[in-house]
Amino acid sequence: MRVEIASELESGDATLEIPWASPNQPHLKYVDLRKFPEKFASLTECRNNPALARLLQRVNVRGSIFRTAKCDVWVSTKLAHDDKLDFQFPLKVSSYVDLVFERSDLRSRFEPHLRLAKKLERSLAGRHLPARIDIVVRRCLFHGNGHWGYSLTLFVHAYGATRSQAKEEWGRALVSLGDALLRIAPSFIKKRTKGLDPPKRGAI
Repeated sequence: MRVEIASELESGDATLEIPWASPNQPHLKYVDLRKFPEKFASLTECRNNPALARLLQRVNVRGSIFRTAKCDVWVSTKLAHDDKLDFQFPLKVSSYVDLVFERSDLRSRFEPHLRLAKKLERSLAGRHLPARIDIVVRRCLFHGNGHWGYSLTLFVHAYGATRSQAKEEWGRALVSLGDALLRIAPSFIKKRTKGLDPPKRGAI
C-alpha cells in the first residue's frame, strides 16, 4: 500500500464546511451520524458499499474522537502513469471520507492533523495491498461557532483486474484504515496525572 500526505491550504484550494449542503441538489447535505446513527441506512453510499458503511460506523461511534462529514465512492479506468507502474491493474475503486476531530482544541490547529496524517502513514505504509491512500489536510469552516479549522480528506484507491477484485481490495484497505484510526485515537486523548490537582490560576 502506498501512502502520500499533502496539504491544500491556499486560497483557491478546496475547503470543507460543517454542516454543508449542495447548492444544486438540496437532498445532498451533511448528516450527523454520531447524533443520528439510524441515518446510515439513508445514505446511498452505505447501502451500496457495506465496507464503507462499516468504516463510517467505527469512526462515528459514541465516544470517538473523530467524526465524518462527507464521503463518496466511484470506479475508474483512468489511472495515473505511476499507478499503472506500481499496481499493474487496469481498474480502480476509489473513495474519500472527510474526517474531523470532535474536540475543538484539536480541530482548530494544523499540527494535530499533520501528526495524525504521519501516524496513519507509518501505520499503513507497510500493508501488502494493491492500494493507495492519499491524506490531504484542508481548511474547514465550522458553522456552529463560525471558526475556521482543519480537516483530513482520506482518499482510498484500490486496484484490480476486474471491478469485483478491485472492490474486494478496496474493502480490505478500508478495514486497515479503520484499524489504524482506532489504534491512533488514544494518543490524542488528554490524560490526567493521578494524585495531582490541576494548577491554580496564575500558578507557575
